[in-house]
Amino acid sequence: MHIKHIELSNFRKLLAVRIDLADETTLFVGANNSGKTSAMLAMRRFLTARGRKFETHDITLCHWSGINALGNAWVAGRDEDAPPDLAVASWAPFMPALDLWLTVSPRELHHVSKLVPTLDWAGGLLGIRLRLEPVDAQLLYKEFLDAIAATETMKKAVAGAKNPAGGETKLTLWPANLMDYLARRLDQHFRLRAYPLDPDRLVEPASSRARPQALPDDSFPLDGDPLSGLIRVDEINAQRGFGEANAADPDDIRTTRSAGHRLSDQLRAYYNKHLDPTDSPDAEDLGALQAIEQAQDAFDARLTESFKAAFTEVQGIGYPGVTDPRPYVSTRLRAVDGLDHQAAVSFQVDMVGAKGEVVPVIRLPEDNNVSVVRSFGAVWVLD
Repeated sequence: MHIKHIELSNFRKLLAVRIDLADETTLFVGANNSGKTSAMLAMRRFLTARGRKFETHDITLCHWSGINALGNAWVAGRDEDAPPDLAVASWAPFMPALDLWLTVSPRELHHVSKLVPTLDWAGGLLGIRLRLEPVDAQLLYKEFLDAIAATETMKKAVAGAKNPAGGETKLTLWPANLMDYLARRLDQHFRLRAYPLDPDRLVEPASSRARPQALPDDSFPLDGDPLSGLIRVDEINAQRGFGEANAADPDDIRTTRSAGHRLSDQLRAYYNKHLDPTDSPDAEDLGALQAIEQAQDAFDARLTESFKAAFTEVQGIGYPGVTDPRPYVSTRLRAVDGLDHQAAVSFQVDMVGAKGEVVPVIRLPEDNNVSVVRSFGAVWVLD
């Protein structure tokens, strides 16, 4: 059995590509940000069970506006009697998919019995599509609209309110749109589903662009994981200067780096040394320091109220006693805390939508802009 080629759709910067694999060793060679790492990451996302944790940044950027338009239509039509189109097929043009084509001999049939297209199949090509789809489109629709309704209620509550520093209160609420909602809920609402493909309908790419076959309207996904135990993906992580965020999961494809090598780490170090307003502040820093202190006081008051019931319950069982110190919860906000997160440094993408419309500014995390060297069995990615 051999992977003849794969066709990737809607995954990061790979909109529609075919990747042919040699019998023994395949080399990915190209300039930085040409898609080598996206191809490797896609193989792991789709082909291994442990790697199947998709993020919204895995969806090709040009489709974000289409997904938001879908969410806007849901919001606009929520009071109408006719329900919206919630068919899984409506997500197909936007969501990442991978077509895997295998060359299989008849004696290996027992490994891929779920993929056999017809009873008279006697060996040769077998194809399977793995596509990210809603688990329950109706539930996604309902919970998204519930989140939007909660946001609208909060906006009305703070409308016209003044903050202590003067001016109207600025409050960023989640979710702003459907993509913003999926940034937190994608793993909850979407799963990979597998569909058998017809080898007779396989077509060659046109102008270097893959042309995956359309699934029939009556297609049903396969049960279970038809690739279980068939494919193994191993990586050799690159060692570079600027790199990706440290991976909390040792099996994560993202490279683990020593502290201080990322651009965000170096910017924080520079900030601490030269820009920290708490270190000999001047007049221009006073406004920022006052805002931080006001935020800290407001947060402390909220925490005190939130923990009041818990502390009262503890007092009911005898603590604190006469000589015991009383518990108190407080915050300590520092200016540098605003840079102490993975998205502190991002890369802005200016782009135009598929219909020529201006797409709102999209910012990619720091680790989405780095090409790395990885291996996929006998597939190597080289700069």
